Amino acid sequence: MDTDLRVFVVDDDPLMLDVLSSTLAGVCRVQTFASAAACLDALSVSRPDLFLLDVTMPVMDGFALCRRLKDDWETQDIPVVFVSASDTLETRLLCYEAGGEDFIQKPFELAELLSKLHVAGRILAEKKALREQAGYAQRTAMTAMVSMGELGVVLQFLSKSFACDSLEELALALLETMRQYDLQSALQMRMGDEMLTLSANGRNLPLEVSVLNHIRDSGRIFQFKSRCVFNYGGVTLLVNNMPMDDPDRCGRIRDNGALLAEGADARLKAIETEVLASRRRAGIEDALPRLYGTLDGVQNNYRRNCFELTQVMIEFQETLTKAFIHLGLLERQEEMISAMANEFMLRVVGTQDASLEIVGQLEALADDLKVLLRN
Repeated sequence: MDTDLRVFVVDDDPLMLDVLSSTLAGVCRVQTFASAAACLDALSVSRPDLFLLDVTMPVMDGFALCRRLKDDWETQDIPVVFVSASDTLETRLLCYEAGGEDFIQKPFELAELLSKLHVAGRILAEKKALREQAGYAQRTAMTAMVSMGELGVVLQFLSKSFACDSLEELALALLETMRQYDLQSALQMRMGDEMLTLSANGRNLPLEVSVLNHIRDSGRIFQFKSRCVFNYGGVTLLVNNMPMDDPDRCGRIRDNGALLAEGADARLKAIETEVLASRRRAGIEDALPRLYGTLDGVQNNYRRNCFELTQVMIEFQETLTKAFIHLGLLERQEEMISAMANEFMLRVVGTQDASLEIVGQLEALADDLKVLLRN
C-alpha cells in the first residue's frame, strides 16, 4: 500500500484513536482528531486523501461532519469511511445519505481495515491518473481550438449567412469575415440579372468590376503571386494579400477561402430561390382578384345565356307547334319531330351545365391558392 496515503481519523474515544494510530503506523500517514470541530480546523492547513469517521460523537456526529465535508467544494471528492458499532440497515442508509463511500463495523478486523484502505488508495490513484489524462486531453483540446480558430470564423459566417436575405447583406457579411482574417479582399456576387462588386474601397468600382469579370472564369481556385481567387457558382472572391512568407497560413487560407466561397454560393442560391418564390407569391396574390372577377363574369354570362336560351327554346317550341298546322304532317311525324327537337335542346342545356361545372372547379382551385397564401 502507498504509505503516502493521508488519513484523517475522527473519533471521540481516545482508546480507539490510539488503536487506529498504532495499527495504521507504517501503512499510511495518520492524523487523529477527538472531535469534528478539530478536524474542520485542521482542514485549513492540509487535506487528507481519506476520512475515517466515527458515527456517534457529541456536538457534531459523523453524519453531520460528512455532510459538511460533502457540501464543501474543496473536500467533496475526498472519500469518507464510517466506523460504527451499529450495523443495522438504518445506520448504513444514514451513512449513505450523508455521502459516505464505505462502512466498517466495530470491532473491526485489521485485515478488513487494511483492505478498505487499499481499495481507497487504488481508487485515489485511478482518480489521479484520470485527472492527469483529463489535463492532457484539455491541453490537447486547447491546442486544437487555437489551430481551429480560423475554421471557427468560417462556421460563424455560415451561421450568420442564414440570416442574410439579400445579395448585398451576404456580400457585406463575407467581406467582414475576410477582414477578421486580416485579409484585403474584393468580391463579386451574381444572382440572375443582379450583380454586385464590393471591397473596402467601395462598390461597383469600374476597375474592380473589370478585374473580377476577367478572373471569374479562371478556375475554382487560382493563385498568382500574392493574390488568390476563389470561384464558386455566383461568387468570385479575390484575396489581395496572401501571406507568402507563411506557407502553412497560406494553405489554411486556401482551404477556408474555398469553404467561405462555397458556403456563400449555397446561400446565394437559396436567396435566389426565396426571391423567385416571393415573386411568384406576389404574382398569385395579384392574379387572384382578377381570377375571381373573371369567374364572376363567366357566371353572370352563364346566367344571362341560360335565360336567353330558355327564351329561344320556348319560342322555337311555339313556332314548331304552329308550323305543324300548315305542314299537314301525320301525328306520328309531329311526335317524332318534337322528340328530336327536345333531345337537341337537352343536349344544349347539358353542355351549359358542363361549362358551369368547370367554373366551379376553377373557383375551388382559386380558393385553394388563397388558403396556401395565408399559410
